[in-house]
Amino acid sequence: MEDLRLSRIESKLDKLADAVVSLARMEERMLTLFKRIDNYEEQQEKLEERVSGLEIEDAGKNSVIRVIEKLTWLIVGIALAFFTDLLKR
Repeated sequence: MEDLRLSRIESKLDKLADAVVSLARMEERMLTLFKRIDNYEEQQEKLEERVSGLEIEDAGKNSVIRVIEKLTWLIVGIALAFFTDLLKR
C-alpha cells in the first residue's frame, strides 16, 4: 500500500517536472520572440528616419529644380523675343 502511494507520488512529481521543463522551454521561446520583435521595431524606426530624411531632401531638390526650370524658360523666352526683334528689323 505504501509502495503504491509512493509510486503515484513519484509519477506525479515526474509529470510536474515535465511540466516545469515545458514551461521553461515556452518561456525561452517567448523571450526569443520578444527580442525579435524589439529588433524589428528598431529596424522599422531606422527605416522611418531614413525615409523622412529622404523626403526632406527630395523636397529641397524639387524647389531647386523648379527655380532652374523657371530660369530656363525665362532665358528661352528672352532669347525668342530677341531673335524675333532681330527678324523684324
